[in-house]
Amino acid sequence: MTTLVMFSGGLDSTAMLYKLLTGSADELHVHHVHLRNRDGRARAESDAVAAVLAWCRAHCRPFSFSESALDFESLRAIPIDYLAVAYAACQVAIDVPRCNRIAIGTLAVDLDEVKRKVTQKQRRVFDAMYACYRERKLGEPVIEWLYPVYELTKAQVAQSLPAELRAVAWSCRRPVPVEGGYRICGECKPCRKRAEVSAQLQIAL
Repeated sequence: MTTLVMFSGGLDSTAMLYKLLTGSADELHVHHVHLRNRDGRARAESDAVAAVLAWCRAHCRPFSFSESALDFESLRAIPIDYLAVAYAACQVAIDVPRCNRIAIGTLAVDLDEVKRKVTQKQRRVFDAMYACYRERKLGEPVIEWLYPVYELTKAQVAQSLPAELRAVAWSCRRPVPVEGGYRICGECKPCRKRAEVSAQLQIAL
């Protein structure tokens, strides 16, 4: 059977992918959703995905890959990421033969009391859509959800990765355009946390 790895190019999902590639024998299908919204981080995430996957292909075992896109740049509101991921995961899970596991790079430490129900809500969205395919005799009878790095701290996530992967994974929510590309904003929550972990471990992040 196959595990669908929903991969953003961020530090957490990179740690998840690396753990699955090096610590399991599961057949893996990696999928990235290009989430285009007013934050403007799709290009940075896309570049990170390409760099991480290139490294993993060169240093780890084989896996398959696909990508999709959801474009909300014309909207004032920024859609909820985990709902978009659930939607895409359902479509890909149906498309990938024998896919019966979904792996998500969520960390418990990132979830406050309100957000702790995120994983349940994400699964409910997925299940409602997947049921429509089952009515057409498609899909698998049981889908298992995996959270390979759920119990890790941000510091443990960083420590679990080779320096080359830490260097190319992307975290910033609001990249700042500069001539020839972009830079981190240094102010969003992921940027602040990454700087904190970098100082704590005295490593480049």
